[in-house]
Amino acid sequence: MPRERTIFLVDGQSFYASVEKSGYPQYRNKPVAIGDPDRRSGIILAACPVAKARGVTTAERIFEARAKCPDLVVIRPRMQRYISISLLITQLFENFTDLVEPYSIDEQFLDVSGSISLFGSPYEIARQIQAQVRASTGVWSRVGIGPTKILAKTATDNFAKKRSDGIFELNRDNIETELWPLPVHQMFMVANRMTRHFIRMGLPTIGDVA
Repeated sequence: MPRERTIFLVDGQSFYASVEKSGYPQYRNKPVAIGDPDRRSGIILAACPVAKARGVTTAERIFEARAKCPDLVVIRPRMQRYISISLLITQLFENFTDLVEPYSIDEQFLDVSGSISLFGSPYEIARQIQAQVRASTGVWSRVGIGPTKILAKTATDNFAKKRSDGIFELNRDNIETELWPLPVHQMFMVANRMTRHFIRMGLPTIGDVA
């Protein structure tokens, strides 16, 4: 039987805001959001964890965010800068494997199946990646690990993002205990309309669908 793959989905936490905070050390402990500071009705494109803890959310209006967080620092987006940092992160990943697939500007898949004999266990590789990306860009990375892209993505979104170490693995040993109890809307690619269909069918959890 062919050996299972080891796939990572690496996500940059609050990517735009993290890049800006790295460039402005004076904002390190301040609530920072990305948007047009001259447009009250403009929207928040991204918010750092400090801002999110104060109630700021992505896609809300800037005036609404400032009402909740009066000392919010709003920084105008620099898209070319974010693209350049994303490309730099890709190059860092390629130090570990040549099987790197960008999924979005702040998320990339890595197949590290052939890298384990060189760099250590999946967790050791994940920690090395986190350290290199943070040292080079200031961005904290969360790493989901799984035998497929979907499970790696699910591990990142539902588990790694909530852990202090930012790493979580979903595999055949824990998928029933960890993934199946989650509400069905947390299943990959299940949005509001499909969630309503599943609920009407009496399938409120991912385990029910499984």
